[in-house]
Amino acid sequence: MKLQISLPFNPPSDPEGFFPSIPSRPAVFALFPPDSSSRASAPYLGRTRDLRRRLLRLLSPRQETSRMLNLRGVVRRVEYQPVGSGFEAQWLLYLLNRAYYPDQYRNRLRLKRPSLLKLKLNNRFPRCYPTRRLANDGSLYYGPFPSPVAAERFASEFLDFFKIRRCVEDLDPHPSHPGCIYSQLHMCLAPCYAGCTDAEYAEEVGRVIESLDAQGQALLRSLEIERARASEALEFEQAAKSHRRIKKLHEVLRQNPDLVRNLRDLNAVVVQRGADANTVAFFRVSAGELCGPATLSFDENVSAPAPLDSLLQNLLAGLLPATRGHGRSELPTNSGQASPPPWEHLSLLARWYYSSFREGELVMLNRDAVIPHSRLIRICRKLLMREA
Repeated sequence: MKLQISLPFNPPSDPEGFFPSIPSRPAVFALFPPDSSSRASAPYLGRTRDLRRRLLRLLSPRQETSRMLNLRGVVRRVEYQPVGSGFEAQWLLYLLNRAYYPDQYRNRLRLKRPSLLKLKLNNRFPRCYPTRRLANDGSLYYGPFPSPVAAERFASEFLDFFKIRRCVEDLDPHPSHPGCIYSQLHMCLAPCYAGCTDAEYAEEVGRVIESLDAQGQALLRSLEIERARASEALEFEQAAKSHRRIKKLHEVLRQNPDLVRNLRDLNAVVVQRGADANTVAFFRVSAGELCGPATLSFDENVSAPAPLDSLLQNLLAGLLPATRGHGRSELPTNSGQASPPPWEHLSLLARWYYSSFREGELVMLNRDAVIPHSRLIRICRKLLMREA
C-alpha cells in the first residue's frame, strides 16, 4: 500500500529545503529506510496532528543531550497522506500496518476482539451467550457492544423474556436429569429432562432470533398485544403483569446502543470531514465490513455540476466490498453460510463509535441498505459549517 505523496529524504544533499515543503496538518506517514530485501526495511508508521512538527522531531539533526527517538540516519524516503479526521487516520494506519506488518499489526494497533452475542445454531438446543470470537460455523452474531460486561448484562436481562437454556453442557435429554434453577423457576423449557419437544424449543429459539433481529421490537409488539387482549377480557392482573414486562423491556432496550444488531444487517455510512477544504469523506459498512474512504467535494467552482443525489449514489455504490474473503484465513470454510466480517473492522468501528471524543456521524441503514440521500446531504452541510 502506498500513501498519496512520496518524497526522497537525503540530508547531506538538501538539509534545509525538505521541511518547509511538508504541510503543518493532520496526516498519516511512513518513513522508509534504504531499499533492502531484509526484514529491517519495513517502514516506521505513525499518525500526527501536525506533520511538519512531527517530522522535525524525528528527522532533525540529533542533539547530543536528547534521548528522544531520532531516525535521521536511517530514513531515505517519506510517504504521507493528509487526513480530515481521526477515524480516517486510524483506518489508514490499520491498512498500512496490515500491509507491512502482517504478523504483528493487531498487537501494534492494540486491537481487541469485539464484544458480541452469539446464538449457536448448530447445536440441537441452541443457546445465546456473550463471546469475543467470530467463527464461520453457521451461528448468528449480534453486536458490537461497548464491552464484554455490557454484552453479558444485556444477554442476561433480555433472555429473561424467553425460555431458552442458559446452561453450557451438551444436552442429552433424559427424565433423570436433575434440571437447574431456571427450569424450577419456569424460566426455561427444560430440554435437559425432556420438558419440551425439539419443535417447541426450536419455536422459542425462533422468537429469540426474531426479537434480536428487530432490536426487541417484535417482542415489544407481542407484549402490547397480550396486554390489550387481557384488558379487553377484563383480566386486569394479567394486563398489569404484561405492563410490567413492557416497562422492563423498555429499560433493557434503552441501554442497548443503536450500533448493536445482527452482523449480517450491520449496514451503515460513516461521514467524516475530508482532508481538503469543502470536502467530506465517506466510509461504507456492509454486513460489518468497512470500505473507504471516498471523498466528495462541495466546491462550487466545478465545470459540470451534477445533482448531489446522483453523486452520492455513485460514490457509495463504489464502496461496496468486492470480496468477503479477505482477512479471514483463520476461519474455517462452511459452504452455504455467509462469512462473518473481519473482526478487526468491527473493533475499529466500535472503538470510534463508543469513544467519548467521537467525531463525524454514523447513519445506520435498513436491511435493504437504502441510502437516505437527503439526510446525508444535511449531515455534510453540518460538517462543513463546523469546519467554517
